[in-house]
Amino acid sequence: MAAGEYGAGIAKCMDILIKFGEAFGAEKMVKIASAHTMPKEPPELLRELTAGVTQTGVFTTLHPVMSAFNPHHWRKMGIPEAFARQEATAFEQREAIYRRLSFYQTYTCLPMLVGNVPLKGDYLSWIGTGAQLMVNSLVGARTNRDGTMVNLASAITGRSPYMGLFLDENRHADMVVELEGLDPYQLTETDFGAIGYYVGDKAQERSIVIKGLDRGLEITHLKYLMAPLSTSGAVSICHIAGVTPEAETLEAALGHRKPAEVLSVGRKEIEATKALYGGDGHIDMALFGCPHCTVPELKKMASLLDQKKLKPNKRLWVGMPYQMYYLAQQMGYTQIVENAGGVMASSCMAAIPDAPIPEDVKTIATNSFKAAHYITRLTKGRVKVVIQDMAACIQAITP
Repeated sequence: MAAGEYGAGIAKCMDILIKFGEAFGAEKMVKIASAHTMPKEPPELLRELTAGVTQTGVFTTLHPVMSAFNPHHWRKMGIPEAFARQEATAFEQREAIYRRLSFYQTYTCLPMLVGNVPLKGDYLSWIGTGAQLMVNSLVGARTNRDGTMVNLASAITGRSPYMGLFLDENRHADMVVELEGLDPYQLTETDFGAIGYYVGDKAQERSIVIKGLDRGLEITHLKYLMAPLSTSGAVSICHIAGVTPEAETLEAALGHRKPAEVLSVGRKEIEATKALYGGDGHIDMALFGCPHCTVPELKKMASLLDQKKLKPNKRLWVGMPYQMYYLAQQMGYTQIVENAGGVMASSCMAAIPDAPIPEDVKTIATNSFKAAHYITRLTKGRVKVVIQDMAACIQAITP
C-alpha cells in the first residue's frame, strides 16, 4: 500500500498513517474492525485520498452531517440560506464519493445504535469524542482519539498505528470517582450530565473509574454521563466498577495500582455545575440530541408534546439518526414531535464547527452539557445556553 501498488490515494493515506505512527513511537500497523468518519472533509481532499480506490478498506459509518446542517430540512431549521447553499454543494460532492466507496451513510454520533457494533478488544478508528469514549468504555473495543485526517486514512486502508489506547497498559484508570450520597436511580439526565462535565474538568486527559453505579442504568443515562467527559476534559475511557468490560472489579480497572487521585461527587457539585448554564426563563429554542436521541427519549418527548404546538417564534431541534427516526415513526412518536412544530435532523446538534444558529435565537434550552459547551463557545456568547431537564425545555417553548 505504501509503495503505491494499490493506487495513489491509498499510498497517500499510508504515508499519513506511517508519519503519524512514527511520531508517537508505534512499531507496527494493525487491521481495524471498523471506522467511523466525519463528513466534513473538503471534497477535493476526499477525492485526493480516494484516487484509485474502489471501496473502503473496512466497514465504515458516517458521523452526523456537521454544523447542524440538514440537506432536507435546513429551511425549517432556520439555517441561513447562503450557508446552507454552500454546505449543500459540498455535501452532494462528498455523497457521490461515499456511495462509490460504500461508506455507510448513517449520519449519527452513536454508530453502535445503527449497525456498527464492535466486539471487546477490536481495534477501531472512530471520530467523535463521545463515540470514542463510549465504545472504549461500554464495549471494551479500542479506539484512539484520531483526528479527521488520520481517521479517514484508516477507513480507506483498514489500518491504524498500534499505539495509545490500543495497548493494554494505557487503558487503566488513573482516577477513582466516588458518588457521595447519591442514589443513581433518582438522578435525572442533567444530573448525570453535570457529573460528567464536572469530572471531565477535573480529570482532563486521565482515564477514570466510577464507583457506585450498577447494571440497572439504561444506555440513555450512561450516554448523558459519558458525553461531557470528553468535552470539559479529554477523558477517553470511563470504566464503571463491576459493569464495564475491563472493570470487573475496581482493582482491575486500576490495573492493580493505586489511583493518582480519588474524586468525590455529590449533590453540591452537581448543582454548582448546572449553575454554569443557568437562565432567567426566556427561551427561543429547545435542542435535543447531542449525542443523538434514542427511541425511548423520543417517546418521552412525544408524551410531553402530545396535543401541543410550539409558541409563536419558538423553535425545536431534535438530532436523531434516520434509522432510529423510522423506528420512532413506526411507533408514532415522530409525528407528534413534528406536528407540534419540531424539526428532526440527522445532523450535529452541537453545531460544530460553524454554529449557524438562526439570528432570532438568543437563548437555547437543552439537556446536553456537550451541546451547551460547544454552542456557547462557537457563537462567542452571542447565543446563551441554559441546561434544563427535557420537561422544562419543552415547557419553555409550549403554551
